[in-house]
Amino acid sequence: MPNAAVAGLIAQRLPEGLLHPGDPNANQPAKLIPLPGLRSTGIPPEMAKQFAAQAGLPSHDVPKLIGEAIVYLLETEGFAIIPSTELEQLRTQAADAPDGTRIISVHCRCDTTRSKPLIHLTVDKTDQVITDGKALLQGLAKRGADCPHETR
Repeated sequence: MPNAAVAGLIAQRLPEGLLHPGDPNANQPAKLIPLPGLRSTGIPPEMAKQFAAQAGLPSHDVPKLIGEAIVYLLETEGFAIIPSTELEQLRTQAADAPDGTRIISVHCRCDTTRSKPLIHLTVDKTDQVITDGKALLQGLAKRGADCPHETR
C-alpha cells in the first residue's frame, strides 16, 4: 500500500485544486489550478459506490484513488517519500560519522549487481569531494564507453 499520509494529502488537495509554484524567472506568480472534475458531483454516495464497484475500483472516492495511484507510481519507480525533517535528520546522522566522512560508490546503470563501481568518492561533512584528478581520468580511460563498469 502506498504511503497513506502522502496519498491522503493529495486526495485532500485535489478537489480544492493544486497550487502551481509559478516561474520566478519569468516573473510568473504561483497560481491555483482548479480541478472541478474532482469535486463532489452531486451523485448520491450509493450510486457512486455502485459505479466504483462496477468499474472494479476499491473505492468511490476518486481523489483518494488518484492520490494512491500517484504515490504508487512514484514508489514503484524508486522514489522514497519522506518528511523533510526526517531527511535532514538522516543527513545529519550521515555527516556525523566518526571522522565526518562517508564513502559513496558510483555505479554504471548496467552494473545491476552493483559489484563493479566506477569510482568511490569520499565525501566530507560539507558535501565537498576532493579527488586526484589524474588518477580519476586514468581510471576512466581504462573503461569502454559501451559498458563502462567493465575495464579493458
